[in-house]
Amino acid sequence: MDFSFDEEHEQLRDLVRRHAREELAPIAREADENESFPPGLFKRWGELGLIGARYPQEDGGTGMDKISDCIIREELSYVNQAFCSSWSAHSHLGIWPIWKTGTESQKQRFLHPAITGDAIAGFGLSEPDGGSDVRALKTRAEKVEGGYRLNGSKLYITNSPMADFLLVAARTHPELTIEAISLFLVELPNPGFTITKLDKEGIRASETGLIYIEDAFVPDDCLLGDREGTYATILECLSENRVGVAASALGIARGAHDAAITYAQQRLVRGKPIVEFQAVAHRLADMAAQIEAARWLVYHGAWCVDQGT
Repeated sequence: MDFSFDEEHEQLRDLVRRHAREELAPIAREADENESFPPGLFKRWGELGLIGARYPQEDGGTGMDKISDCIIREELSYVNQAFCSSWSAHSHLGIWPIWKTGTESQKQRFLHPAITGDAIAGFGLSEPDGGSDVRALKTRAEKVEGGYRLNGSKLYITNSPMADFLLVAARTHPELTIEAISLFLVELPNPGFTITKLDKEGIRASETGLIYIEDAFVPDDCLLGDREGTYATILECLSENRVGVAASALGIARGAHDAAITYAQQRLVRGKPIVEFQAVAHRLADMAAQIEAARWLVYHGAWCVDQGT
């Protein structure tokens, strides 16, 4: 049984760790204080190949795997979770359904520029009354000549204040069936979309919005996959993303643990650092054990995704 990462994974970790330390850490505090995502960061991630890590080369990605995706998330979150949240909403939630279900034309139009960082994506699912409960979805899409007319609202939509396009989930039929919910590619700005940036207590540099949708027209060629009833794609997208969210939590935990160790080494009580007090050392040791256990749960989950199990 081999618990080591292969050379490609270790090289990727070194790349992301160096990028996070040298390019993200110096701007993290200012970005959080200003509640503003740094311009040009998606383009930089595109240049580094970080957005397309999960996607095959024939679709414009770098052809890696879910383990690679989790390595990127862990190292970004170690430095700043806000940056990783925006990266995740873009690289997975915003474009994974396009890769999985979109037409070739939609991939050329939306997926490819998103992978290079030339377009910013978001995922419009959560609503004020139902959260991410897909079956409670109230936003509706009415078929009209040449496309659909959308009405409803979305809440806590990451990247929406700065997005070039959103994947928006809407009910195309009133019945509570799999076929009743569909995904639409909405280019922004759209006259029917009013997006208000939210003030937040945490993850502040990740721009999040409230969206009011009123008679927004979306053409037929922006119905994802050129078909209604893509509810299953939403569930599959969310399920795989949960492994990535766990990797982000792992990165946050590592960062907190390292910060706690640094503090314990510097904080003096009765002439010696508190790390030398047994009660403090025990707590730090327990944290390290829990993080190590979580680490292998996360990467086993990523490995299972790669194995298709």
